[in-house]
Amino acid sequence: MKFWKKLFSQESEKEGENQLKKLLEDESPLSPITAIVEQDNRVAHFYLIGAESTNFGMKSCWIRNLQDAPEFIVESEISQGLPPMQTSRFCKSSATQKPLVANDLSVLWLEEGNAAALYEGDQLLAIIPSWSGQNGFFGYSNEAKGQGPFAWEINPENDLLNRLNAAKSSIQEWDSEPNPFQIKQVELLEYYQELLGEQDGYYAIDGGHWPPKGLYLRKGEHQIVFATIGLSLIPQPLVEQYFENRFEHHRIELGLILNANCNEEEIQGIANYISGQASLPWDQITFLAEGHTIGIDLPIDERFTSVLLTNQLNILPKINLPNYKGAKINFYWMVPITELERKIIMENGSKALIAKLNEIGKEIYNQNRIELA
Repeated sequence: MKFWKKLFSQESEKEGENQLKKLLEDESPLSPITAIVEQDNRVAHFYLIGAESTNFGMKSCWIRNLQDAPEFIVESEISQGLPPMQTSRFCKSSATQKPLVANDLSVLWLEEGNAAALYEGDQLLAIIPSWSGQNGFFGYSNEAKGQGPFAWEINPENDLLNRLNAAKSSIQEWDSEPNPFQIKQVELLEYYQELLGEQDGYYAIDGGHWPPKGLYLRKGEHQIVFATIGLSLIPQPLVEQYFENRFEHHRIELGLILNANCNEEEIQGIANYISGQASLPWDQITFLAEGHTIGIDLPIDERFTSVLLTNQLNILPKINLPNYKGAKINFYWMVPITELERKIIMENGSKALIAKLNEIGKEIYNQNRIELA
């Protein structure tokens, strides 16, 4: 919309002209998204802006009018690049509301890191969910009534209120001892060692940043095995836009098995690659699921250009992790595939390639295996 063009201006072009002021700026703890609150002498708005490296774009939500609400949208103001006022029909009160004060404002990020709520003290003001910006929907405002053009009303039955409470509880959990990672790390290491064998190494793959993540390593006689620890503590973004039940899909761990002919330098290279993919859903504001493919940069045969994420191959160990916070944890093995094999997936779906991979059994671990036509 045209009113975005003057977003974040700090000085008006002419003295006396309406001036936008930035009251708050806050970064998502998980994704490259910035929350902004701005107001002028007419209206206040809440924004989420994604980095240019993502497809997130900009999302906005009306907070309140600071002048009497107009009966109709003031097109002339929008054409000048000014943020719009909500019309009186969709305001709980059409009268002038008090301006926001910067020190009273705070942002609560949802657990996925790609949606947020704005508070004034303990009072919820607005919510921008992940589906903002679609089909004419912007977000929810405490001052809105009904389904207005720039914000919808926050109804008591809105499930986002439960998700805000869950986000608050999560913050408290991470501030506690032991924190969720300290608990999950022990749990997963014990599980992996019982199923896959005693660990021969462990990597911290979080780069020293929150949230913590680790990588189990088993150097077996025939195969070398990697498995992540801690990804499942943070739900992936965007899942609710593609699956009816997000709890079945939004928590994951990843693993990789190759024949045991890797030297230490190659093992380190593989660990570095998995480390990068472990942050991909939040860095790119997306999600990983059964049948997805990811490009690879591994020290193996250059014919392999991607990995297929799956838990459907017969030869692969069956990882059945306990639910976490009422949600299923999906463990996906990363199976290296060639560009031709990826083309099979693109044209016929992942099940077509999985059927072919099932036919070759343990050869999927072979870095020099034949390409499947």
